[in-house]
Amino acid sequence: MKKKTLLSALLAVGMLAGCGSTQSDVSSTAAAEATAAATAAAVETAAAAETVSLEGLKVLAPTGAPALSLIPIAKEGEAEITTVDGADALQAAFVAPESEYDVIVAPTNLGTKLAQAEKTGYKLLAVVDWGNLYIVGSDEADLSDESKTLAVFGEEAVPGLVFKAAYGDEVKAQVTWLNSVTDARDAILAGNADAALLAEPAATVVIAKAKENGTELKVISNVEEKWGEGGFPMAGFFVNSETYEENKEKYDAMLETMAAYTEAANADASNVAADIDAVEGGAEFFGVPSSAIVSKCYSRLGLNITKASEAKDEIAKFMELFGVASIDKALAE
Repeated sequence: MKKKTLLSALLAVGMLAGCGSTQSDVSSTAAAEATAAATAAAVETAAAAETVSLEGLKVLAPTGAPALSLIPIAKEGEAEITTVDGADALQAAFVAPESEYDVIVAPTNLGTKLAQAEKTGYKLLAVVDWGNLYIVGSDEADLSDESKTLAVFGEEAVPGLVFKAAYGDEVKAQVTWLNSVTDARDAILAGNADAALLAEPAATVVIAKAKENGTELKVISNVEEKWGEGGFPMAGFFVNSETYEENKEKYDAMLETMAAYTEAANADASNVAADIDAVEGGAEFFGVPSSAIVSKCYSRLGLNITKASEAKDEIAKFMELFGVASIDKALAE
């Protein structure tokens, strides 16, 4: 899958500059003009996003990687963002008789299933996270060794379903199913498992903790790569359909700001820790161990802002894991 981000014009600037010297049929003058045009378009897009105020928008998001997609919005402080731990509050917000939030960032499967069944007034406008699952261990060969053990969490939830779909019968190690990522983390750190399925930033924390105890662990398999097509649509940006039209300009500006930030931070995360610390509540607000840990693993969080309309096939494939055969009623157009 080729994900199309909202600020592809920004990426095009660098691409055009590089391509001009390799295509013999394009003169240096033409390449320069194309680069200048792309630069102007990117500047115009960024400027347009900056001039739209997000004041008054109310946003709900789960802690962890999905919440981190909102770093630039939280730092700016215009929109009112509430973060919650777990899915119960998200579920309640989706089905509340009166919609309290303009935007709900939530697991794609949760919101899409409710929207398709017409049990919520929220629609999926964009995917913000394409998966942050990794298998951590000491040796990739352990996954093919029947004498080894692999701790996996969430058998009937996203982690377990994605793991089973991505790996099939490929893993020969003995799989032990656990309830949570915390249980999987504890199992590998205690030596009760040779490898473990973990989500970032937990994977980075485990690797660092094991090293302190004299054990060398590393990422031995990337679940998103095994899934294919650039990962799976783990978390989405759902908008209140009742007020969608009147807020559309704000939503577009918000997503453009998020896209610009994630693209830049995926390439260079050196400013991420300071940006997290600049938000009231810091790491605790986002539900992560520390800003420094996030900075180390940012590029493995799967953050990539993509319009749902550009990823229909990928969303549909993912939703098949949850028995949803169609997504036509779930997307915001």
